[in-house]
Amino acid sequence: MRITGTRVIAAVLIGLLAVGEARAQETLLSKTMRSRSKYMRFAVVDGRVWLKWTRLIQVSSSSSSGSVKESFRVRRQNGRLHLNYERTAQDELLKVSVSGDGVSISRAPRGQSAIVPVEYHQDPREKITFSIGDGDRKQTFSADGLWQLLIIRRKECEEHLLPLLEMMRPDWKIAETAADIEDKLLHGASEEIAKRRARWAALVEQLGDQRFAKREAADRALRADGSAAIGYLRKLDFDRLDAEQRFRIRRILEAVGAEDRDDTAEEVAQRLAGDPAVWLALLARPEPESRKTAARQLTLLLGRPIDVDPAADPDSQKQQRERLRARILQP
Repeated sequence: MRITGTRVIAAVLIGLLAVGEARAQETLLSKTMRSRSKYMRFAVVDGRVWLKWTRLIQVSSSSSSGSVKESFRVRRQNGRLHLNYERTAQDELLKVSVSGDGVSISRAPRGQSAIVPVEYHQDPREKITFSIGDGDRKQTFSADGLWQLLIIRRKECEEHLLPLLEMMRPDWKIAETAADIEDKLLHGASEEIAKRRARWAALVEQLGDQRFAKREAADRALRADGSAAIGYLRKLDFDRLDAEQRFRIRRILEAVGAEDRDDTAEEVAQRLAGDPAVWLALLARPEPESRKTAARQLTLLLGRPIDVDPAADPDSQKQQRERLRARILQP
């Protein structure tokens, strides 16, 4: 069965309705980002939320309507862009804070509101974290990047995180992109992805060739693959590389990683194809063909058959997955 984004989009719409009538209205943040989209916008680059801008700007505004108060400020300080947004309503407090490549989003209930607390934190060189609830009911999830999180914790992200992210950029289509990434993983996983990873490994080896022309050719080929190769290059063990390989790979990462554009589904699928945590999540999908594909890919990644039967009864599958998770995803 071929997966589409229909159910994902439906879940996002349900989440948007769940945040109440006030959320359905455009916020000061979304209005400002829409009106100034030529000068600044949010993007997901290499699985991280970034605030991109094309020229120096200073923005400061606020509004008040009934019980809703909002404030929005953007400034540049010490060469870094800082954004702060706060929305106070009768039933909630919403905050968005951006400082360089650090991002924090929180939504908390006020009074006797039934709104579920949500927190998203993205710190440089750290895993992103996403939590729901508070007290004993608080659940916290972490991942290397946003796309990985959207696949591993799809239900929670669709319900609680995506509505907040899409408020920050009105034309953002994160749900559709996430569905497309999963579709490409499940329908282009095995031989093609394995071939590309083998090709990258050969090109990395060629970066250390004694002949300058060979090194240059490998460098150009890796750059031509763009951000699709970034995830592979970043996971290399630099201690196993020589000085020339390390130097060139760092330059490639800096050049490609600095591109001002959103991740594409194809590029992300290539990066996530070698991630066991992603395939473990897909191994739990309700579609039998998805589970079979995930089982095959995990077998390829681990180099041996996995002890999970994708056709077993649900309880048995869950127990088998948990044993597999404990074995291959040690902290």
